[in-house]
Amino acid sequence: MGQILSNPVIDKEHHSGEDVLTAFGLCAMQGWRMSMEDSHIVEPNVMSVKDKDHIAFYTIFDGHGGAGVAQFAGEKVASILKQQKSFQDGNLSQALIDTFLATDEELLKDPILKNDHSGCTATSILISQLQRLLVCGNSGDSRTVLSTGGIAKAMSYDHKPTLASEKSRIIAADGFVEMDRVNGNLALSRAIGDFEFKSNDTLGPYEQIVTCVPDIIEHKLNYDNDEFIILACDGIWDCLTSQECVDLIHYGIKKGDMTLNEISSRIIDVCCSPTTEGTGIGCDNMSITIVALLKEGENISQWFDRIRAKNYDRPISFELKRKVIYNYYEFKDDKTIFDITTKKPQERFHQDVTARMDADDLEDDSMEVDDTDADENNEDGKKKQNGIAGTALGAYPIEAFLGNGISLTTGADNNTYITGNLSDMLASFKKVAAEGGQVSLVDDVEDEVKDAEEEKKVDDVTKEEEESK
Repeated sequence: MGQILSNPVIDKEHHSGEDVLTAFGLCAMQGWRMSMEDSHIVEPNVMSVKDKDHIAFYTIFDGHGGAGVAQFAGEKVASILKQQKSFQDGNLSQALIDTFLATDEELLKDPILKNDHSGCTATSILISQLQRLLVCGNSGDSRTVLSTGGIAKAMSYDHKPTLASEKSRIIAADGFVEMDRVNGNLALSRAIGDFEFKSNDTLGPYEQIVTCVPDIIEHKLNYDNDEFIILACDGIWDCLTSQECVDLIHYGIKKGDMTLNEISSRIIDVCCSPTTEGTGIGCDNMSITIVALLKEGENISQWFDRIRAKNYDRPISFELKRKVIYNYYEFKDDKTIFDITTKKPQERFHQDVTARMDADDLEDDSMEVDDTDADENNEDGKKKQNGIAGTALGAYPIEAFLGNGISLTTGADNNTYITGNLSDMLASFKKVAAEGGQVSLVDDVEDEVKDAEEEKKVDDVTKEEEESK
């Protein structure tokens, strides 16, 4: 699964747009991974004004081994596509093949990236208004799916080393497949970059252990049946089948109050793991683009009306699907089921404490959480009668400081105390203070810790005296 964080990075990147051919909504999130290695292209029209055709270009790049190649691809591939003669001649299938090959060539010209061990998968589509044609080029295990008549149609196939066609090429190039990975390392068999697997000088780019050459699938558009296209990285497809993803989007459309952007965001909420203690799925970077296929003269609002009018009955919801994916995890209720991606860690801690108080029917006013400004500025408000759980230090609930060996414990007197290594505690407090820009917070915390130490010393002395008697 690779290295993961103690809490997911839930800041989402959103993009949306509309023109005469397509409309789109994109959402991308780093999640539990140590860094974000996905990138994307959303170009509703890559043609110049003087050109007769109108061509949309969408791509998802999923990086591995680092973000370098994926970032390069996200920034450069659109311009590389437009330079290809095949693209200028209107041969879209060949244009995608030429573009992927040319991207590898451009990477090798870069003095840094040619020695970069990272790579990226790519799933790309070109949509031609003049040809009424959808073309997908795919290299790796990201995936493109078309919803046609409410049914998921595969526009790409995942390139895994265990596939007979992929394995035969790998072995013919003096590679091997071990533990379902290329040379025991790479979990996919086609990618841009990854030059350590493309070093056989006697073979062409099509024949290398790992090739960037995409598989191509063409689809003649029928706007009465064809509804939208999904492009997503394997972080999404690890959690959902192609049909399940289509069904969820139709569910979001039918709700009547969600944009494509909001639907794509909610699908990431569905897929992101609520914990790192499970099977490992849902802990990857996640990116998804939903592309609406607009009829001539149709805007996005009319498109939504047209798709809703089909009245598909989907026995699914965002909440239900999340419960099915993570059936080992006990969610509290549907209201909090998406908290892991919609609330910051300190907000979740604060909510958990409040919920526990409500559940226990606590009637002691000294234990109630008070968020008023007056209480934040009251020193007595920082030291409740029954311990410190549920109070705030600076602008943060005390639960925001927990983790890394620091915890809350309940003593025999039913009071709640912070416990843990003193140096770890102060380091955690100072880190949160620095991030929040509140210098005075550390002083408050140190006072709390000193008080706790003094109380512990008194307790230890008392205990020793009792034992000596």
